[in-house]
Amino acid sequence: MLPTVPFRSRVTTAALLTLVMMALLRVAAAPAGAQAPGADPFAGNWVEDQSKRTNGGLRALTFRRAADGGTEELRGSYANPLVQPVRFGAAPYAVEGSQNRLEWKELGPRRFERLSTRDSKMIGRRRIEVSEDGKTLTEANDTFDAVGAAVTGTLVYRRTSAEANGLIGVWTPESRSATTPFTVTVEAAGKTLRVIENQGLTAAVSYVLSFDGSPAAVTGPSVISGSTVSSQRVSDREIQQSTARLGVPTGVTTWTVSADGKILTTRSTLSGPNASTEPFIIVYQRR
Repeated sequence: MLPTVPFRSRVTTAALLTLVMMALLRVAAAPAGAQAPGADPFAGNWVEDQSKRTNGGLRALTFRRAADGGTEELRGSYANPLVQPVRFGAAPYAVEGSQNRLEWKELGPRRFERLSTRDSKMIGRRRIEVSEDGKTLTEANDTFDAVGAAVTGTLVYRRTSAEANGLIGVWTPESRSATTPFTVTVEAAGKTLRVIENQGLTAAVSYVLSFDGSPAAVTGPSVISGSTVSSQRVSDREIQQSTARLGVPTGVTTWTVSADGKILTTRSTLSGPNASTEPFIIVYQRR
């Protein structure tokens, strides 16, 4: 025979169960992607709203003649660029400060391809085509997911230097499109934030925002060697990041989270000669 429970106890128990059930229902009814109470407003998974991207401050492509008569490309920042040789038809070759190997191919008078590999595994593919009149360059960048499927970002550039044709010249970006939007994953770890951009792709980038002013390494298969970032919290909903390469400042990025915690906006400007003062803006929604 089961023991009897006093009436007052039964009422109290029922009331407590009711309160617990109501709390569980409120959690279940919370919208997807809602920020947990008390959590860092930047922490979470964010996906780009491609319709709101502004390409203003993107770096121009720069190909020039090397001292030996060949071709070389200026990569990364304007302030302290990495100069990489472009060797058409050569076997895959190593590049400065990287485990990657490059292989450039000239597929036609105006078509070029660059393959990037690491430990014999493909991590990136660039396909470049110059228009017949020599004024426009289209670049398709392929990166790959865990099963090897390509994710493609396409940029269209306009020639802004004096060359009449061919790859050599300075090319200013005009538009960008992508088969998959950018993503950012932000994980809180004590007083720091760990950031992973485009997680799961071979072009993934990771770094730590420590907010103590010290530079942290930016890592990833496609990251320019010597890249670092330092950070400070301007407010609860604003973070400023200062990027550098080998100690030379290369740009500033500001992150802002909306008051409702659902939108993350990043504004980046580059430093150095020929850098645009217009910001490069990406708007993310909380996933």
